[in-house]
Amino acid sequence: MEDDNSLEVLEGDYSEEVEIGDIPNMQGEVPDFSVQENEVQIENSITDVLESKLKVGQIVKSVEDAYLLYCQYAHAKGFSVRKGDQRCFSHTNELQSKEFNCSCEGSKDEKRSSKKVAVYQKPITRTNCKAKLKITREKEGEWRVSRFVEEHNHEMFAHDQSYLLRSARNISHAKKSTLEAMVNAGIPVSSAVSFMENEACGPENLGFIRKDAYDHMSRLKKHTKVENGDATTLIQYFTNKTNNENYFYWNMQLDDDDRVMNFFFRDYRCAVDYECFGDILSIDTTYRTNKYNLICAPFVGINHHLKNVMFGLAFLSDETESSFEWLFTTFLDSMNGKQPQTIFSDQCQAMMNAIETVFPQSHHRLCQWHINQNAPSHFGSLNGNSAFKNLWYKCMNYCESEDEFEVTWRKMICIYNLDSHKWLNGMYKLRSKWATAFSNEKFSAGLLATSRSEATNRALKKAGNKTISLYEFVMNYTKIQNKWREKEKAEDTRCRHGKPGQILKNHPLLIHAADVYTISIYQLFEMELINSLNCKNVEASSCYDNDWNWIEIKVKSHDEHSRVRCVLFNKLTKEIKCTCHKFETMGILCKHVLMVFNSMDVTVLPNRYILKRWTKNVRNREKSVFEDSGSGIGGHVSELVFVNQIIRSVYDLTQLSKSHDDARTILFRLVDTAKDEITDLVQTLNLDDEIPCEDIQNDGHVNEEPIRDPLTAKAKGVTNANITRHWEKKSKKGKGKGKAEISCSKGSKRKGKNSQDATNTEEMNNISSQNSNLTISQYPLVSSQIQFPFGYTQHLSQYSHGMGNPNLYPSGQMNFFPYHFGGPHSSQGNIHGN
Repeated sequence: MEDDNSLEVLEGDYSEEVEIGDIPNMQGEVPDFSVQENEVQIENSITDVLESKLKVGQIVKSVEDAYLLYCQYAHAKGFSVRKGDQRCFSHTNELQSKEFNCSCEGSKDEKRSSKKVAVYQKPITRTNCKAKLKITREKEGEWRVSRFVEEHNHEMFAHDQSYLLRSARNISHAKKSTLEAMVNAGIPVSSAVSFMENEACGPENLGFIRKDAYDHMSRLKKHTKVENGDATTLIQYFTNKTNNENYFYWNMQLDDDDRVMNFFFRDYRCAVDYECFGDILSIDTTYRTNKYNLICAPFVGINHHLKNVMFGLAFLSDETESSFEWLFTTFLDSMNGKQPQTIFSDQCQAMMNAIETVFPQSHHRLCQWHINQNAPSHFGSLNGNSAFKNLWYKCMNYCESEDEFEVTWRKMICIYNLDSHKWLNGMYKLRSKWATAFSNEKFSAGLLATSRSEATNRALKKAGNKTISLYEFVMNYTKIQNKWREKEKAEDTRCRHGKPGQILKNHPLLIHAADVYTISIYQLFEMELINSLNCKNVEASSCYDNDWNWIEIKVKSHDEHSRVRCVLFNKLTKEIKCTCHKFETMGILCKHVLMVFNSMDVTVLPNRYILKRWTKNVRNREKSVFEDSGSGIGGHVSELVFVNQIIRSVYDLTQLSKSHDDARTILFRLVDTAKDEITDLVQTLNLDDEIPCEDIQNDGHVNEEPIRDPLTAKAKGVTNANITRHWEKKSKKGKGKGKAEISCSKGSKRKGKNSQDATNTEEMNNISSQNSNLTISQYPLVSSQIQFPFGYTQHLSQYSHGMGNPNLYPSGQMNFFPYHFGGPHSSQGNIHGN
């Protein structure tokens, strides 16, 4: 179909001879002539006008105009049009004649029909109808109607059904844009079409039907599918992002066959979020969502509204120690080397080893939820012993000191004769990673589990499934991330331009807290202050350690089972400490401290007890080391970006000075001076002081060598059978499971983790001894190397990627080590692969 303007011109020409007007206005669409029964006479008059325009010998402006005119006539009569044969002048491509047929022209070719009975059989609509319009012209002459057959051998469509005719349906560009925008916003196609039908006052006025909308979106999806391979398209996307966003970072690791193994990426906003909220990091690798079954590893934190925030996303092909080391080293490199205070993860030995290697300054904690889910399978008959469970839970959460933990643990072991219990002995070795007694002075934002990552996994399930490609998943992930950021922006606006309602009016501490904290954090603080009213002094305050500036106050809640807390308060500096360690772990003052503040008439929160990450203005710190480092996070930009910037600058100066001789002289002088200085600098520059930048190939190929899609990964420990846990009840007849049925993938994952813990070290060594991998990243490698064609760099080094362990590779083995390209970044000197 032609554009809307051509149709409007034709409507204006053909409606002059009609009294009412009036060929119906379809708002730029091909008219469908849908009328009521009492308007049949008007329709007949319109048909007569159109027939007069189609008589043999009539002149038409073009082939397109003839087609539109015949479509208007056909829709008024009640049939659809199909484009037919055409003929060109001899030895040229110029049209001499063109036919337009009734859609029922011809008959079904029985010879080409399959003998098999199809599940869905299309109705036969061809009736060998002879109705047609033929236009011809002489060379360089006008188009004229040479044949017009009006008779049909089939029933016509009713006037109120003519909008269903195929040639009467056309989605205009404006409506395509509306439909695509609504679908991209997450609105189902059916709902989008329903909305557009309501806007058009009925489906008969819309210009297309639901099937057309579904077909259009399907064609659009096919056109956006990967043509050069999933991995190549993903690299093209990352490359374009790097060119357009100086702070965008990505890194990809390949195997010896140039297949994608692992990749990580994050944008500038992720870096800023990590700068503000990177004290807590949660990592969970139990989720797989793409057609390659790669492990989805989101890096998740908590923002100042107690909502999840993303620091980056990675996909891994396996859960080996070397893969985790590559991932964590890449993440740390992308975040300017800043290590989190606390990292939460599941009990994966390979990940634990990698965290200890890459994050030595961080406190690693295991997910208590996973431990409690796994523990009953090891406790056996003790699962029904409430006294044993009380001791176990006390060891996990209710011991205030390491000494108390040791006493409680020894008591539990001795009472129930568990000295030889293999699982408990293993957990005791890891006690610093799961017992709160060993982390009550480490900030954790109140977390005890990786529930933040699992909540993120639930959100990411909307981004993909087992059939989606990596590129499509990254696109959907970006949309989800943008929605999160929009919600955070709305919450920031709500906090900046409004204050929460106060339960205790005019309380000075609440007034101050409402001024500095976000609404979510204020509500937690307010609850602590209200609970402080339920606290009392157990003993009179006393001097602490013979220093009368420090006083010791013992506080206890009115609850008879509550502990007595010791609060130390400095009357001069307003410094205060509590044995419950809530401020150290959560970042807000506890009820015991607030009770002391009230009794000591402290009306303003000391600055040292206002954690910046919980405040409204934490975003004011966005101008951090990332922006101070220059035009990019590395203090330099890629060569392609640099060339584009310089060309634009020189072009602007040239345009500005071209009309003035003095300006031209200045520009020539500056260019000559810059040329001389740069030449001298390059000649005398020490090679070690250069900051090399790898060119970014926009075609997605690394030195003409195509990147191959990843192989389909197999989950560790997955079997083909469901694994029954000890608490799952089978039916009495043995034909099924009870309500606690668990999928094989989840059960086998947990079982795989437990059964393989004892052999993980040996397994990792075996895996690490295999061939090393190829990496595409930010920085070029600085080491002794031999250059080979196609950009491969073969090293004689015996060190593993990212580590200085000479035992991972046999002596004399030649390994392919990483080469890099990507966007600018500020962390210099942290080089992948030595």
